[in-house]
Amino acid sequence: MIDNNINQVLQYLNEEELITLVQKLISIPSYHGLPDNEKELAEYINKYFEEEGIDSQLVNVTGERPNVIGSYGNNENYDKTLILNGHLDTVGIENMIIDPFKGYIQDGNIYGRGAVDMKGAVAAMIMALVVIKRAGIELEGGLYFTGVIDEEYWNLGTKHIIKHGPKSKYAIVGEPTNLEIHNGHRGLEWIQVFVEGKYAHGGTPEKGINAIEKMNKIISEIVDNLLPDIKKRNHTITGPAALNLGVIKGGTQPSTVAGDCILQLDRRWIPGESPESITDEIKEIIKKLQKDDPELKGEVSIMRNEGNDEGFPYLVCESSAKIVQSLMEATSNIMNSAKISYFPAWTDGALLSHIGGMETVVFGPGDLASAHSEKEFCPIEDIINACKVYVYTILDICG
Repeated sequence: MIDNNINQVLQYLNEEELITLVQKLISIPSYHGLPDNEKELAEYINKYFEEEGIDSQLVNVTGERPNVIGSYGNNENYDKTLILNGHLDTVGIENMIIDPFKGYIQDGNIYGRGAVDMKGAVAAMIMALVVIKRAGIELEGGLYFTGVIDEEYWNLGTKHIIKHGPKSKYAIVGEPTNLEIHNGHRGLEWIQVFVEGKYAHGGTPEKGINAIEKMNKIISEIVDNLLPDIKKRNHTITGPAALNLGVIKGGTQPSTVAGDCILQLDRRWIPGESPESITDEIKEIIKKLQKDDPELKGEVSIMRNEGNDEGFPYLVCESSAKIVQSLMEATSNIMNSAKISYFPAWTDGALLSHIGGMETVVFGPGDLASAHSEKEFCPIEDIINACKVYVYTILDICG
């Protein structure tokens, strides 16, 4: 049945039309720093759906920054509901050495800000809904496209979906996976260590307490003892735990003893760990050092925006799950190959799964290494194949 329907639907897929849509999405700036940066793009997508006869709505999340939600099929049949989730925002363009918005094509790739992160996937998802509608396929379940704001910062768009709907049993997040099925990734927390010293003149350093020197002890303990232990921790679905020392700031000027020092680090955590346990490890290091150095005063805290109680949890979806098996079948049929792995970064998929209770995977065109880069690009063939895989999976999940 799926084979018949997929052939019927793909007759309506015009590959040139799909790539033109990608170019159009790239041409609409939606990078952070612009006022209401996703608004124009959301409005364009909403109008695009409406012109295709697909139900669509703009839902304001904050200020004039709306999610756009397209829907098709029987939304009452929850067991066959699927969300295709893609973010509309991009990072800035300051580092780019090409025209960020031209969407030019060269050597089989399409270039521009958001090409791979993730307007290529967004276009493929939009077109998947459109061609199913054009083919006149009546779905037994509900199909949603959720174009969300703010993924690059505080994930306000997907959090709004979880709180206000639409609700779904299954979800696919279109981050770039090289068309591999990524059924898990690590949790993420930024951790800050603050060390308080005592300011003094650089000519009389003995009258002060140098916070940079104290922080150096903490960093040495992290690097020499904690980090090797973290590197041994692994999970079959999320991949290994990790820690990165990202930012350090201390003192005011060279002739003053540093009265404070701040260290900020990135911690990727896995099942068996928690935000509490990973901060406790740093606190234990400080307690250990204080036994020999009572002047060392340090505080450890998690860096989150106000109201973010959820944090950034991990994503785990068993390989036996329906959504994984459906994508396995789809990629095998469309591309004659299927590979399961883990996503190396963090995605909105963790929120959809961990908080929204949806069976969620990450699957999209292009290589994550190109995201945020000075010459961001996505292979055109990947975008076309992603669209075909989305169509196949929709037909399998939604019926």
